[in-house]
Amino acid sequence: MEGFVAKHVYDYQNGKISRRRLIEILTLAATTAYAGKRAGAAEQPGLDAALVNHVSYTCPDFRRAADWYSMVFNLDQVGATARDVALPFGKKGEKPYGVGADDVPLTHIICRTRPVDAPARNGPPRRQAKAVIDHICFTVADFDRERAKAQLNAAGVRNVRDGGPFSVYVNDPFGYEVQIAGLNVTAICGAEARATCSDNR
Repeated sequence: MEGFVAKHVYDYQNGKISRRRLIEILTLAATTAYAGKRAGAAEQPGLDAALVNHVSYTCPDFRRAADWYSMVFNLDQVGATARDVALPFGKKGEKPYGVGADDVPLTHIICRTRPVDAPARNGPPRRQAKAVIDHICFTVADFDRERAKAQLNAAGVRNVRDGGPFSVYVNDPFGYEVQIAGLNVTAICGAEARATCSDNR
């Protein structure tokens, strides 16, 4: 829903749809979402995830990783300690992209370095993971693939490669794969299906 709203707000801001059409679309979407939530409320015992709060990235040298993510995505580093630092997706006091409410936290990445079996806060020692998140995808609002490739290459980022027509892949300093995509790459529409999915919405 968030990507759907962001796309139509973006279309309105760029003169692709009228204000009246934007209001019609958002009203219909909100009504449908509310009705669906009410109808399925008794059937869904789980929690309703609203957004990604943060990604915790443990690596051999958190300072080096943080410097790379700061350079590539223009992120500030805040709250640094001897073992980690947070990088919010936005500046202090800003709202997340496409959000009007004042109480929505900025998503952030935490780069950290710690021993493999260091104890978790108030819990047993952490074990080396048997499952991994194989990549992270960052959305760039004004994404243009060729411009992004040129900017990344100019910044010295290595191994910049196409991820289909609407995204690129790079590797961070420790070889971790990072995807960079535009607003049209959503949970509903993958990069390859964007044009078809946009037409059907």
